[in-house]
Amino acid sequence: IGPHRRVRWVQSRLADFKEIKNALGGTVNDAVLTVVAGALRRWLGDRGLRTEGLELRALVPVSIRGEDERGALGNRIAAMRGPLPVYVDDPVERLRVVRKGMGELKESKQALGAEVIAGLSDFAPPTLLAQASRLNFSTRLFNLIVTNVPGPQFPLYLLGREMEQIVPIAFLPENHALAIAIMSYNGKVDFGLLADYDALPDVDALASHLEESLAELLAAARQAATASAGSNGRRKDGTPGSARKKAPA
Repeated sequence: IGPHRRVRWVQSRLADFKEIKNALGGTVNDAVLTVVAGALRRWLGDRGLRTEGLELRALVPVSIRGEDERGALGNRIAAMRGPLPVYVDDPVERLRVVRKGMGELKESKQALGAEVIAGLSDFAPPTLLAQASRLNFSTRLFNLIVTNVPGPQFPLYLLGREMEQIVPIAFLPENHALAIAIMSYNGKVDFGLLADYDALPDVDALASHLEESLAELLAAARQAATASAGSNGRRKDGTPGSARKKAPA
């Protein structure tokens, strides 16, 4: 890769990701990885590449804090290789594959030992990215960085001015042309795309595909929620559905 970069960002709503996880299961991070996988699938298709049987791997920082460590100072974060199943066309199935893969990683505590970032008592998102950029890992073990950092869900101010948006930027490891950083803040979720200037002249298309992938997964979640509400005899707003109404005598 060269010395020049392209930067794009996409803003979405945290409520959409929570709606997805509530309807289809998993975590917000699972939904984020699924949206990224869907966008990459579309982008690879733009380039004429076949995605059948292709699964990419993302370097994903995740918390490995156990239940007995809740409330303790510091952070326990490991960089794991999460699945990006670009071979899956159906968004709900794609989420299921991501959930299964991430669940197995967390259950086994399978992490890249040299990439563990532990005990960051003064943790802040820039600290994580700065620490990660100095890690000694093999870039052959993953295809791109996808880091999702939860931020404060209330507005921050400086000199009376409200901060309106956070644009997270990761870094490009050696010979990697794309990195995606995600951060939530005050009800929003921002995707920051960092790309090599020459290798990814079409990074704008990837940004558009992120929006399309999220819309596709959200539509599937709402359809599943509507079907579930109907099977329970209640509409989505909680009122009785027609399936349970008795016919007049």
